[in-house]
Formats: sequence, C-alpha cells, structure tokens
Amino acid sequence: MKPKSSVSPERWIIAQNSEKKYWGEFDTAKLLKEELERHRKKAKILLEEWEPFIKITKNTKILQIGSGPEDVINHFGIGKRHAIDPLADFYKSKFNLDYSNLKFIQARGEDLPFKDNFFDIVILANVLDHVENPDKVLSEIKRVLKTEGVFHFENLFYQKKFIRFAKIWGVFKEFFTKQIFNIHHPFMFTLKNLKKITSDNFLIICEYIGREIAYYENISQLKEIRKKEKRLTIKLPAFFGLYGTINYIAICRKK
Repeated sequence: MKPKSSVSPERWIIAQNSEKKYWGEFDTAKLLKEELERHRKKAKILLEEWEPFIKITKNTKILQIGSGPEDVINHFGIGKRHAIDPLADFYKSKFNLDYSNLKFIQARGEDLPFKDNFFDIVILANVLDHVENPDKVLSEIKRVLKTEGVFHFENLFYQKKFIRFAKIWGVFKEFFTKQIFNIHHPFMFTLKNLKKITSDNFLIICEYIGREIAYYENISQLKEIRKKEKRLTIKLPAFFGLYGTINYIAICRKK
C-alpha cells in the first residue's frame, strides 16, 4: 500500500485550520496540565538514549520540527535549541509561555530556514503525517543535519486492516457529519511505509515499534490502553485486534 507522495495545498490548509481550532480550545493552564509533565519526562529520557550516539553539550544545536505550542524542545536544559511550526505565531500569541530559552519561528518542514549541515540533532515527532510533502521534509532534514548528527524520527502508523476500516468509516462520517475523517492528518502510514521512507533517506541506527516514550513501552501496554478507551470507535476495534495509531521510533544518521 504505497502512500501518496503529497497532498494538495488546500488539503494541507484544512488540516492546519483544524489543528488551530483544536489548540484554540486550550488555555495556558489546560495546556500545561496535559502536556508539561509528559514532555519533561520524555526530554530526560531522550537525552539519555541519544548519549551513545552523540555527545550533547551547551553548544549542541537541536531543532524540533512541528513542535506545537509546547514539547520536548522546551525541556532539554542544554544545547542551542530551535523550533519551527507553521502555527508558531498563533501559539506565541495564544499561550502565556516563556519561549526565551529557544528560537521559535514560524516555518514549514518543506522549507527549513537554516543553512546546510547546521544541526547536530533534528527531531521530527509525529509530524510527517501532518505535512504537505513528506519526501521534501525528509530531504530538508538531510540538508540541515550535520554528517555525524542524529535524526530522531517518530510517527504513528496504522495496521492495513485498520486503514481499510477507517476508509469505510470515513465515507459514512463525511456523509452524515460533513466532516473529513482524520482531518488533522493528510496521511495515514503503515509500518512498511514508515520503515521504507526512513531507510530510503537515512541510516537507521536503532528502532522501536509500538513504544511511545513516557506513555507506553510496548504494544501489549497499548492494547490494554485502547480497550479502556471511552470512545467506542477506538475501543470496539481494539477488541478485534485493530489498535488504531501505533508509534514507530527510529534513531538515524545521514547516509
């Protein structure tokens, strides 16, 4: 099942507007309650897990692409930190957060406003299914990443059977509610898709399937979480072995 290589600008704008609407329902207190502790914990784990591959110092240049209003990039406490997001200006005006510890600018992954071979570490965590052109984003990451740098990649994938189920459900949802199924995400990848798009562009040092750092450690834990979901559209498929989103992690270098 080969994914489309890009989506129309119109579809990407629909996804961005939906994302903006989603975060528009948060205030600063709610955002910090839901995101802060998990991101602090994850940032600490990432620094430990990157240690065998790269020495991180106060001069290490780190970029997170698609950081949203608050993410791990805010919590490393070391390095020269940068973040980009297409909605960065909205987040800075919406939330009362201190961004003084990093350079946070409005930009897209398809057109990174940085020099070649600039960063020691680039993070792309559950962003690739939000973009307009995944191949172009990965090409830009290769361009700005140093030869001995580390690319930390994460993205959610779906079982093939779940995608088939979702497409059928999506037709009914759009017909009855006039809403696009999975509106935030123009792309739905399988594990095979993600492994190929990663290995085509980078050398995979290590990878994890079915682990979401600071949330669940393996697919067995994910299964139990899904079965306890309140939403029937997630809970019911889980009892038939369809778990919805599953996380894929790869730590990579440039080829």
